[in-house]
Amino acid sequence: MSDRLVFGVFPLGIAGGPDGLAVGPPDDFEAIGRALAELQGDGAPLLPRMYVVWTGPESTELVSGQVAQLAAIGVPLDLALCYRDPSGDVAAWASFVAQVVARHGRQFAALQVTGEPNLTWAGAAADGAFPRATDALVQGVLAGAAAKRDATVAIGFAVVPDIDPAASGFWDEVRRSGGAAFAAAVDYAGIDIYPDVFGPRVGLDDLPATVERLLRDFRERDLATAGIPASVPIRICENGWPTGPGRPEEQQAAVLETIIRTVDGLREELNVTHWELFTLRDADSSKDDLFHQFGVLRDDYSPKPAFHTLRRLISELTRSR
Repeated sequence: MSDRLVFGVFPLGIAGGPDGLAVGPPDDFEAIGRALAELQGDGAPLLPRMYVVWTGPESTELVSGQVAQLAAIGVPLDLALCYRDPSGDVAAWASFVAQVVARHGRQFAALQVTGEPNLTWAGAAADGAFPRATDALVQGVLAGAAAKRDATVAIGFAVVPDIDPAASGFWDEVRRSGGAAFAAAVDYAGIDIYPDVFGPRVGLDDLPATVERLLRDFRERDLATAGIPASVPIRICENGWPTGPGRPEEQQAAVLETIIRTVDGLREELNVTHWELFTLRDADSSKDDLFHQFGVLRDDYSPKPAFHTLRRLISELTRSR
């Protein structure tokens, strides 16, 4: 495994919630470039993270074009392929994933197959609300792996923490559907964690234990149930903490530092390789809704305290050890 965490970031001013997209002022790509360069500082290169949304066979041509545009940027991205097909056409989805890997498997750093397929209550904001999402995860990963050949891209997935696996049955279904072939095809297992955001509030002193429990449950219970071995690395594909009423900007900095240091402390034992920020910039800093204020920058690209904290941590924790 790597001797240091890899840091990534979603750089755009948009967030998805159960009531639809949180948006605001348009993205300023020059400002994004400057902010990413400053955030990286003298640390290791940041991994930019992006998303595309496949909504069924009729969207394949459009989304394939979006993927090609992202591949042409020239910077290896972590790209999430989201499955949002109301018709549940898993065969067409698997074909799309295989096509992306065959065409661009040497241009992307990672391809995430499905976005939160075990999250069923968030409406169009997560893949779990769509028919056959678990099949889309399994068949998409298998199709991507089969198309890899000489491709270097890492193929994986990302879920949300499973609070009650016995009730959800998600991991048992993954094991039954995918078996050993799925476990062997996965290059990484991702998890999106938002402690003290969704669910009960968590005090700063209790945050390290909460993060450790989330990661241990994922590694030792969920992935083990699916037959995915400890040799498969964990990536934290999304983590963030919004500001706004009752959520001071200074606390955002403290929360993110606490989480990152906890993750770094568990890195070797639990084989955690990546931590990725959601998100660089607020969607709209004038709106109190938490989905509009996830950024470590405000929507005018001015920094919150967490931006400087994150820059310091990236410099400190990505130096070779």
